[in-house]
Amino acid sequence: MNTEEPTFERFLAAVRGTNPFRSHRITDVGSGEATVESIHKNAFNKLVRVVQDAAKEPTSIGALLIGAPGVGKSHLLARLFQWAGEDKATVVYLHNILASPERMLRYVLSATVNNLAGHRGSDYTQSRLYAILNRALIRTGALKGRKLMMSPKEIEARKEALARLGAKIDPQNAVIPVLNAFLTGTSHGSLGDAGAEKRAQAAVLWLSGETLGPDEARLLDQAAGEEGLALADDAAVERVLHVLAHLCALAELPLVLCLDQIDNLDPDAVRALMSYAHALLDRAKHLVAIVSGVKQSMLSLRIGEVIPAAAWDRIAERILELHMISPDEARAILSGRLDAALSGFEEKEIEEVIAARKRDRLFPLGSEWLDQRLDGVAELRPRDAILWARDRWEAQQDRLAAVGGKRWLKEWPGPGPDGDGKKPPTVRLEDVIDAEVRKKLEEGKNRRRLQQASLPPDEDNLASLTHHLLARCAGKANATLLNIEHLTAKKRGKAPAYHLLAKEKRADGVTVTTGVTFLCAPSGHGARVPLQRMAEDTKHTDKRLLVTDEERRPLRLGGAGKAAYDALGKLGRQRFLHLHLDFSGHAELDSLVGLLGAARSQDLEIEHPRGQYRKVTEAEVMESFHRQGLLLAHPLLRELLTEEIVKNDTGSMPPPPWDAQQTREHIMAELSWRLGLMAKELAQIFADRKKLPPKRFPEVWAHLKKTAQALHDEGHVHATATDDDLFVQLRGRK
Repeated sequence: MNTEEPTFERFLAAVRGTNPFRSHRITDVGSGEATVESIHKNAFNKLVRVVQDAAKEPTSIGALLIGAPGVGKSHLLARLFQWAGEDKATVVYLHNILASPERMLRYVLSATVNNLAGHRGSDYTQSRLYAILNRALIRTGALKGRKLMMSPKEIEARKEALARLGAKIDPQNAVIPVLNAFLTGTSHGSLGDAGAEKRAQAAVLWLSGETLGPDEARLLDQAAGEEGLALADDAAVERVLHVLAHLCALAELPLVLCLDQIDNLDPDAVRALMSYAHALLDRAKHLVAIVSGVKQSMLSLRIGEVIPAAAWDRIAERILELHMISPDEARAILSGRLDAALSGFEEKEIEEVIAARKRDRLFPLGSEWLDQRLDGVAELRPRDAILWARDRWEAQQDRLAAVGGKRWLKEWPGPGPDGDGKKPPTVRLEDVIDAEVRKKLEEGKNRRRLQQASLPPDEDNLASLTHHLLARCAGKANATLLNIEHLTAKKRGKAPAYHLLAKEKRADGVTVTTGVTFLCAPSGHGARVPLQRMAEDTKHTDKRLLVTDEERRPLRLGGAGKAAYDALGKLGRQRFLHLHLDFSGHAELDSLVGLLGAARSQDLEIEHPRGQYRKVTEAEVMESFHRQGLLLAHPLLRELLTEEIVKNDTGSMPPPPWDAQQTREHIMAELSWRLGLMAKELAQIFADRKKLPPKRFPEVWAHLKKTAQALHDEGHVHATATDDDLFVQLRGRK
C-alpha cells in the first residue's frame, strides 16, 4: 500500500482532480459534508425541539419544512440526521416514495423496516433495529440488572424481558413476538447458528409487510394459510409502525420519518401518502413526521385540495420555513467547505498551503473574488453561493493546467473574473439539458446503490415506476405503445393476473396486448399463485412478461410454481418472456421518475448561458429522455415501447482483469492523506499507473466506482453520489 506523505505536488494534484463545491444539493443525509451550524440555526433548533417533545410526551407531531428550491431544506435534514446519530434519535429518510395509492402505507413500512434493519441479512447485529431493541430493554430496566451477554441464558433473558415490555405497548401481542424472533435470531445467529439467522430474516420480511410461505412462517412459530402469512390490512401495517415508534421512544431514540421532496410525486401519490401520514400521526405515540417540499409546490397542492385540509393541519402542526441567507452566511458556507477540504494539507504543514491560507483564508477562491460576486447582493440561496464557488474552482483548475503549479501559486489569484477575455463557446440549450439529465440519472442510481435499503425489492413499486414512465409515452409517434393500464387488487375479490396491461401496435398494424407481472417473492410459496394466474390466463393477453429482481430476489420455485413456470415457457419466446432485472435496472427506473419529479417541483436547474441559471421543465426532461434514447436503453421499457424481444440480460458488466484487492488498496492509500477524492480521479491515477490506453478509461472508472461502493457497504469509506460520480472519503473524516 502506498503510504507516501502529502507534498505540495500532491496538493496540486488534489486541486486539479477534486472540486469540493461540485455538490450543491444533498443526496445522502448521512454524508460527511461540512455544514455551518449558524445557517438556519433557528429552524434547526426548532426541529430538534419537535423531536425532543415527541420523546417526552405520548403524542405524535407533524412538521412541515418548506422553502424555495436551493434554500437548504435537504441540508437541514442532513444536519438533523447527523445530530440524531449522536445518540439522540432514530431518523429514517424516505425519498421518492412511489407506489399505488392502495399500497402506499405498506411501502412506507417496507422502506422504514429495511432502513432500520439494513439490506444485508447476515449482519443484523450492526443494524439500528437490533440496537433499538437492546437499548429499550436497558433504558426501561426490563433486564433488571442483567448485562447484554451473548450466552444462550442471557439471550433467553432478553427474550422474556421484551415479552414483558411488549405487554404494555402491543396488547394484541401481534408484533412483539416477531420482534423477539428478530432479536433472538440475530443474537444466536452471531454465534454461528444458521437456522437462527434465517429466523431473523423471516422476521424482517414479515415486519416489512412481505408474504411468507409455510417454511418461513414456521420459523416464527406461526402457520401460513393458502395465501401465505402476511400483515392482513392497513391497520396491521399501522400497528407495526406504532410499536416501532414506541420502542424507539423507550430507547430514548424517538422515531422520525423524513418524507423529503414529496411534491416530486404525482397528485394521487401525494394524496395517499399525506392521508396515511395524517392517520399515523393521529393514532401513533412518540412519532415525528417531517414533510419537506418546495413552498410554492406545497401550497399549490394544498390550494388544489390534493392535500386535504385536515391532513394539512396535522402534518403542518409545526411549520418551518427556510429563507434566503445573507452574504456573511454565504461566506461562512464557502469558508467551511474550504476548511474541510484543505485541513489535511495544513495539518501536514505544507508550507505553500499554510502561507497561502494565511494570506487569504478563502484561498484558492479568493476573498476579493467573493466580494465582487456579493457586491449589491442583499440575500441569496446557499445553492447560488456553492455554484459560484464551483465555477471559480474550475477556473483555478484551468489556470493551474495552463501555467503549472509554481507560477499558478506565485501569480494567484491570476486574471480577474473575466479570465483571458475570451467569450465561452456557445452551447445549445438541448445539449446542456441532456448533459445535466445524464449526470443526475447517474447520481440517482449511485445514491440508491450506496443506500440499497432505501429502495427495497417491491413488486408494486416496480409496477408504479414503470407505469409512471410509460404513461407519458402512450400514443406518441416514437413508440408502438398505445395504452398502459396499472391494475391493482380491489379490497374484495381476486387479485388481477398482471400488474400492468399494455397495448402496442406493430408495424403491420396488428394490436398486441402484453400482461406484465412483477415478482419479488422471498419464497417459492409467494411465487406460486402469481405464476399460476399468469399460466391460467388465456383470454386477455397475446404476450406475457414476467419481471423478477434477479440480484436480490431471484425467482424461487416450489413444485406447483415450477409447473406453472414450465407451462409458461412452453408458449415460446414470442408469447412469454422472463426478464431478469438487476438492482441497477430498478434504480434506473427510480432515478428516471425522480428526475421528472424534481423538474415538476421546479427543483432542477441548469446554467445556460454561462452564469445564468434556469429551471428545467418536466416536458424538457421527457424530451431529453427521448432525444438520448434513455427509455429505450432500459430493457424493460424497450420491450413495451418497441414490440421487440429482449434477451435475458441483467445489464451487468464482465469483471475487470484487475485484482480486486489491489484496487481496494489503491483507493485506501490515496484517501489516507487527503480529505477525499472523486472516483473519476481515483480511476485516472489508477489508469496512469497501469499505463492503460484512454479507450479503457470508462471501464476503469466503472470498476473504481463499484469497488468504492463495496468499501462503503463494508464501512471502510463513505461514498456520496455526486452527478455521475462518487465522492469518496475515509470513514470518520469530516
